[in-house]
Amino acid sequence: MSQRPTIKNPTPLSSPVSRPGTDPIMGGAPSMGGDPVMGGVNIPQFTKDMQAEISPEAAPLWNFVTNHAPKIAAGVVSLVVIILAIAGWQWYVEKELREAQGQLGRVISIQDASRRAAELEKFIGKAPSELVNSATLELATTAMELEDYAKAAASYEKVANAEQGEPLGFSARMGQAQALMHAGKYAEARAIFEAVVLDSPANIKASLHLQSAEAAEAAGDKAGAVASLEKALSALAPTDQEGAAFFRARIAKLQK
Repeated sequence: MSQRPTIKNPTPLSSPVSRPGTDPIMGGAPSMGGDPVMGGVNIPQFTKDMQAEISPEAAPLWNFVTNHAPKIAAGVVSLVVIILAIAGWQWYVEKELREAQGQLGRVISIQDASRRAAELEKFIGKAPSELVNSATLELATTAMELEDYAKAAASYEKVANAEQGEPLGFSARMGQAQALMHAGKYAEARAIFEAVVLDSPANIKASLHLQSAEAAEAAGDKAGAVASLEKALSALAPTDQEGAAFFRARIAKLQK
């Protein structure tokens, strides 16, 4: 009888290599009693190697980082949350401002002045701070159109007080003076002209003194009008002979 052939165990092409303390069946997972391995890196050994590479001068910083890593991570997360919250709030504020600007544009386009004034007053009551002065100026202009000079003067005054030292504040103060002139409050208007001229550019001082003179003359104060005209004459450029002749003629007329 012939002998049946036997099958020997195949010789593996390569034997699995395992690191000390790891289980080759688990593909490098930590075995009982071994060092933890993550992504093929022995964590304790990696930490030791890093500490060995760190210079003595940097050791305190490294120790601080390793000892306070959870707190540092929590601080970074908190900072990111704060940044995202601020960005979200800014987006919301900008969105509200764009919507308010569109609403103001629609109100300004209303043809009926009385209805426009009413809508402007409603808008000002709930408008973002960035648009309050613009809306108030529109209300002042509309009030002038309606010949409601008291409301116009009050509206101009609000903007002038809010924008002191700014070009918009100067324009609003001039608007207030004109509204007071229309309302017959000449002395109040002249006081504004006299105050504004002190900080005004040299090239408009003569014009402001002239308006002060007109307010004084309208109030029946001829002496005040002459004083303002003389200031206007002094503020003229030496080459402005035509303007000088005009002011001298006005002064001579008032002195009769």
